Amino acid sequence: MLRSTSIKIDSWKPVKLLARQSVKEDIVDLSCDLKGDVAAIITKSSLTIFTNRELLDNVPLKGGRQIHISDNEERILVLTADALLCYDYWGQIKWTYRGVDSNSQFSANGDGTRIALSESNSLKVISRFGEVSWDSTFEDKIREFLFTPNNSLVVSTMSGLFLIETDNKIVELNSNILASEISCSSDYLIVNSEDAMIAFSYTGTELWKKEGVATSNVSFSNDGVKHVFLQDSKTLVCQDRNGDEIWTYRSKDELQGAYVLESGNMVGVYSNTVFHIIDYQGQQAWSYQAREKVVGFSFSNHGGDVIVVSDSKIHWFQNEGFLRTSVDGELDRAEQLFHKVSVYDSNLDQLKYDMEKAKSLQSGKFELVKDSFQIINRVNMRLASLHQRHVGYLDALPSFMEQLGLQGAQTDEMIPLLYTYYSLHSDLSDTSSLDALLERANFLLTKLNRYEPSDSKSDKGSEEPNPNHFLKEAKRNISEEVINIKGLITSRNKDVESLESNLKYLVIEWLKTGELDAEPRDFVATYQKSEQIREEKRELIVSKIENSMAFIDYSEKHEHLVLESLNFTCKDKVSLNLTIKNGSEGSVNNLFFRIRVEGSGLNLAEPISGVIRLDHLEINESYSPVFRFEPINRTFTKAVMVVQYLDDAGRRYTSWLGEIDADFLGCYVKPSEIDEEKHGDLRLEYKDHTSHAAVNIEGLTINKITNISKELPGMNLCSFKEESSRSIIYHSAKSSLDDSDYLSMIFLRGIGGEESLRSALELVCHASDIEKSSELKNELMSHLKSELLKSNGRLV
Repeated sequence: MLRSTSIKIDSWKPVKLLARQSVKEDIVDLSCDLKGDVAAIITKSSLTIFTNRELLDNVPLKGGRQIHISDNEERILVLTADALLCYDYWGQIKWTYRGVDSNSQFSANGDGTRIALSESNSLKVISRFGEVSWDSTFEDKIREFLFTPNNSLVVSTMSGLFLIETDNKIVELNSNILASEISCSSDYLIVNSEDAMIAFSYTGTELWKKEGVATSNVSFSNDGVKHVFLQDSKTLVCQDRNGDEIWTYRSKDELQGAYVLESGNMVGVYSNTVFHIIDYQGQQAWSYQAREKVVGFSFSNHGGDVIVVSDSKIHWFQNEGFLRTSVDGELDRAEQLFHKVSVYDSNLDQLKYDMEKAKSLQSGKFELVKDSFQIINRVNMRLASLHQRHVGYLDALPSFMEQLGLQGAQTDEMIPLLYTYYSLHSDLSDTSSLDALLERANFLLTKLNRYEPSDSKSDKGSEEPNPNHFLKEAKRNISEEVINIKGLITSRNKDVESLESNLKYLVIEWLKTGELDAEPRDFVATYQKSEQIREEKRELIVSKIENSMAFIDYSEKHEHLVLESLNFTCKDKVSLNLTIKNGSEGSVNNLFFRIRVEGSGLNLAEPISGVIRLDHLEINESYSPVFRFEPINRTFTKAVMVVQYLDDAGRRYTSWLGEIDADFLGCYVKPSEIDEEKHGDLRLEYKDHTSHAAVNIEGLTINKITNISKELPGMNLCSFKEESSRSIIYHSAKSSLDDSDYLSMIFLRGIGGEESLRSALELVCHASDIEKSSELKNELMSHLKSELLKSNGRLV
């Protein structure tokens, strides 16, 4: 640790300055993703992207002004002098929107799916795909705007404060305030003007007001229960939601850029060349002397990663002591919430499993502790949602009963018993994940319809198909998945209607009999199972869509992975066996092996999604994935494969892996275990359907030829007889399509003396008809000749 880092509170140790990277120009802005893995900075002329502190890419810009990385790291949004640009996190442009001016600014929601962009007094909402979904022109110039946690948009203009609701309805909140800054929590917002700080509800009601103070940099924690801000530039203040002061931190220097974590346990702020971390009581936990002017900072959501930017450097800190304390606190919170929620909700098995997994990681290395935090944080969000649902249950119950057509029918005894059904109804009514998937699928279809075949991959000398070859199929496949997604939405809506009908019948039955069921009816488990099946189908649809796009977006370059072997074998099922080796100088991570079957001869059986995932491959490490198929017919069929992965710097690749034709010995015959006597009986039965072939070999011993002849793909070695100068080898197999028999005998004998290295090989094949025995003869002889030549034999 460098002496420039000063730790004031021992419980925060260790704090480590892990890396410091210089940048040629002055840094304009910084952003990082939710987990702190991806960070990006902009200067006037470039976008620089880092993953895990490693430089990933440097992209030229024209007048960089503002940057935002979505929480899920899928989008990096950059505002320049003449455009709003969207990149993926490895620096590839996704879309460009040109409607900006010198005063334009933008705001995005957490996951970057909704983006608001201003141009003078015009405001546009842009989808995650770069398309304008809504626009409006206000009477006066737009000053500030910000998305609320529920995706509404608060806008300040020269003539007042407005709320744009999620259905795009514009509501005037206040016409008498000129806001210089807007900050939003889930329940209320705070507006700063030149000399006042005012809290409003989202209906426009003024909650409280503080006048005669200059405030800035408001940020919320604890779901809006607390907020921090800078007052008169030298005081950091923490207040509760009512505007009552909790603590203050005063500095001799002017403070800038205050921001608090959601937990409320850590606040960052800077003054000139010094960066400060303040704890939940307003005490300085540690500080860092950057030795040049600090211009910004960013936290991961767990606070374990702290990134500070100064004029020309980016500094990465590992805030380990705080992270471990945070995980302990999150686990304690989860235990308390779980105890509360389990009283009225029994469907918590997955959450319990995740809690145990988080516990198992909490005492590990730093990266494992980060994983532990993400797991337990998701658990707490779900438990908090369930708890909040229960808290609001009594208020929501009248409207729920009205929805069932039973307004006011509930008795006091029914109220606790109805909660299980109400909670299930709430879960089934939420189609947000399916709606988002449908939106993405429709966008990809639009993208494919606009796709212009590229000449860059149309080299006629290449044996590899180009993306144009798969374009028509991708359109068809994604169109089918759109139908499937709509089917899942319809299925869920039908379950909602069915649940309402069953519940209405149940309440009426309770009213008639006066006998109430303490345990939920069986139909609850039925709906839960249906929802589980829908989720599995949703995941399968996602895999199929990603598969289709991978065969459009792939590159023919092989920069890291080597395909060492590729072949079919057949037993109970047909197996396609690959051996992949990492031939690069670094590890590769998050690998997805994707396959497509062209032709109807084979049907993919395992995995049904056509995707095999591997976490990582180390340098020189090999991996052997297996795809399995059901043989259907002898129609010409081939399998084509691509692989997607990240290199050790976090760059994503989609590369062509290879293709293979379905072959007779690998796909349509399978070993059949019979003894020599049975072999003889079957040869006698098929004596009229016999095929012969012979070849002379030079340069190999008869023992070498015998060993080669014993190992025939698709065939079972029944028996063999060997003498010094001759051998007889018996093989058997069955058709993988109709279970008919295939038999072969190989006769080997030496020609001349032992030193001559000359031998004769005769192959005799039997089958249920002459076409089958002839095909077996041709395929086996082709295989034998190939293996003999590989062993440096000569065919005479």
